[in-house]
Amino acid sequence: MAGPDAAIGLLAGSAILPLAAGDPSRIVVLAAVLSLLSGVVLLLAARLKLGIIADLLSRPVLIGYLNGASLVLIATQLGKMFGIKTQGEEFFQIVYTVFEKLPETHLATFFFGVLLVALLVGLARWLPRVPGALAVCSVAVAATFVFDLGSYGIALVGKVPSGIPHLTIPSFGWGDIAALAPAAVAIAFLAFSDGILLAQTFAEKNGYEVRPNRELVALGSANILAGLWQGFPVSASQSRTSIVDSAGGMTQVAQLILAFGLLLFLFFLTGLIALLPKVALGAILIVTAIGMLEVASLKGLYKIDRVECGIAFGVTAAILLAGVVPGIILGLLLSLTTVLVEVSRPGDAVLRRLRSDGKFHDCLDDDEAESVPGLLVYRLYAPLIFANARHVVNRIRSLVEQAEPPVKWLVIDAQAIHDMDITSAQRFVELHRELIARGVDVKIADAPRPFREELAKVGLSEEIGGTDFYVSVKRAAEAYDRYYAAPAKAAEPPDAIGFVKLGQSSKPTRSFS
Repeated sequence: MAGPDAAIGLLAGSAILPLAAGDPSRIVVLAAVLSLLSGVVLLLAARLKLGIIADLLSRPVLIGYLNGASLVLIATQLGKMFGIKTQGEEFFQIVYTVFEKLPETHLATFFFGVLLVALLVGLARWLPRVPGALAVCSVAVAATFVFDLGSYGIALVGKVPSGIPHLTIPSFGWGDIAALAPAAVAIAFLAFSDGILLAQTFAEKNGYEVRPNRELVALGSANILAGLWQGFPVSASQSRTSIVDSAGGMTQVAQLILAFGLLLFLFFLTGLIALLPKVALGAILIVTAIGMLEVASLKGLYKIDRVECGIAFGVTAAILLAGVVPGIILGLLLSLTTVLVEVSRPGDAVLRRLRSDGKFHDCLDDDEAESVPGLLVYRLYAPLIFANARHVVNRIRSLVEQAEPPVKWLVIDAQAIHDMDITSAQRFVELHRELIARGVDVKIADAPRPFREELAKVGLSEEIGGTDFYVSVKRAAEAYDRYYAAPAKAAEPPDAIGFVKLGQSSKPTRSFS
């Protein structure tokens, strides 16, 4: 669900207040203009298909975000539970304030909040079909009406204006647009990054797919409508989304019912809202946030991959220390860094021949496979790009130097090298020339078309003949056996068993051998 957000509210205020010069009417107009501009930026991003940014948000980032955001949500509600006023928006600042003011705890508020929390937990356990949030609000309002909780010092929501603002287009000048444009872009980024993480979190929980560009359209539309109704910029609301999810809302019907209920309250039932204790809202959000903590997922990550578990903890820590937006940015950077590290140090293997059928594999026991003297078969499990080219070239060079007996043929199993950029191609050219000068023939097996085309672009089509390309490692090994088993034929090229000419249009046959 879309709604007000503290971080966006602060950013909007920092952009609006200097321009308003203390004029309340001007503040309303600028807030509406900023909301419209933010909506336009989000819709433009959807048009440009920038939702692809969401693909950079990995599962550890989602887990870290959810845990951090849930803890922040709990912290923001502690003041309501203890009946004290907290300071700041950051987690540790709020928690410190709560501990500092614990002696000022309003006991009536605290015990009433505990009862409401117990009611929520009990309903979730024994009567899960009953909407807990609605039941707690009803009980709290009834208790206020019967026992006059306000007279005991329990804070109430208070009077809420009835009706809705009028639909209007705010009047503004081009100077306002220029002044508010940077803030609008920043708000659009914050709204999308926070919103897409929230959407992906609940999508994963409930088993459905998220369309990032549709999320951009939804957030953009929400901001434009908020601006037309004299509102300020909005984002995805974790608290509202969490409550809808805990109540069993699964489709847009839930949003329609909420909208209808909101209108009903705004026109006819604002008096009941005024009787609602604030501690009831705090109890609902605390119980909901506790249920969203991904402790089990963290344990699973720790068992599977401690690096990814560290990423999740890092995102959570960043959110707690600096806020949601820095946490999201850190998560993006950590995800990209992890990808770059994996790409720059890809997996590889030296293949050996299986005695049973003559095919080549890796990770086989000595009893099952054998090495072919003078033949080195190397397989790379990644595309060959600038980030890993130096590492791969040095790795091949090291394997050739350490081989006993000396290598006569180097066969590169290229089936996984589905891409190669100009930097890595140039390094491959240099390696090829170096090995040829040392008397090592370089052969290519099972090469995808993009790999062969890139070799042709950098001039290796003149240096590597068609007989140096084979459809499989097995065929290359058979040619090697023939070539060195029959010295009289050394002047002739190996039999044309499965070679593929460079630049040939037909796709080579794929094989695991």
